[in-house]
Amino acid sequence: MNENGKIDDKTIAALSSAAIILGGLLYYWIGEGQSTVELLELAYGSFKFFNNPLVF
Repeated sequence: MNENGKIDDKTIAALSSAAIILGGLLYYWIGEGQSTVELLELAYGSFKFFNNPLVF
């Protein structure tokens, strides 16, 4: 912000760039988690945290 309390162009550019970068990182890591779950489902048939063979 400048001395008048208004948001200047550099601040808007920095905030929008940060939001785009954080959004892209979030999208990437959600995709990584989803592909990991899909690979576990292909390998083991299902994705369970506690795969107890005694539970029917």
